[in-house]
Amino acid sequence: MTEQLCPSSRVGCRHQRCLQRLKCGTAERNKIVMSDDEYRDDKKIRKIDADIARFKRDLQSAETELSGIDARLDSEIEHYRRAAETKKQTYEELRKRLREAEKSWRDAEKAYRKARGSKEKKIRELRKRVEAIKKRIRKAEEARQKRIREIEKKKQKLVEKAKKERERELEREKAKELARVEEEKKKELGLE
Repeated sequence: MTEQLCPSSRVGCRHQRCLQRLKCGTAERNKIVMSDDEYRDDKKIRKIDADIARFKRDLQSAETELSGIDARLDSEIEHYRRAAETKKQTYEELRKRLREAEKSWRDAEKAYRKARGSKEKKIRELRKRVEAIKKRIRKAEEARQKRIREIEKKKQKLVEKAKKERERELEREKAKELARVEEEKKKELGLE
């Protein structure tokens, strides 16, 4: 199950229904892991399970950071935007101090653009990280399922081998019994 964000949200969603969906998805994945107790003795499965748990923690951390960064950077950007506006107004009102006010305004504008660009870059990087972690989780879960199928095939081969061995054993016992019966009949008929 792929976790989905609410379409009404830009970064992360705190709506009750969306949080419930995320919890349900997590519980469902955990239920799948917990119901496979017979596979937990396999070293590869244990390692894959540990990787999946680590990836999920990394994903949760990245998503939390992504949802919190927007508001924090917006207020910082707003601060720089307001500063730029104030400096621009000062420049227009006080022409005799033109050079000094213009420099201050341009510096504030530069800081605003830098902060805005930094926010966009950080969000892009975090989104890439979230996607990479989701991809790693999918691959790890696929590897886990593949390993379970391998174990099941081995079990099936052992069952088939045991069946064939049992059939051979029954054939040997049947042949012995037939030989014994024939031997007894020969004795009864005095053929020996």
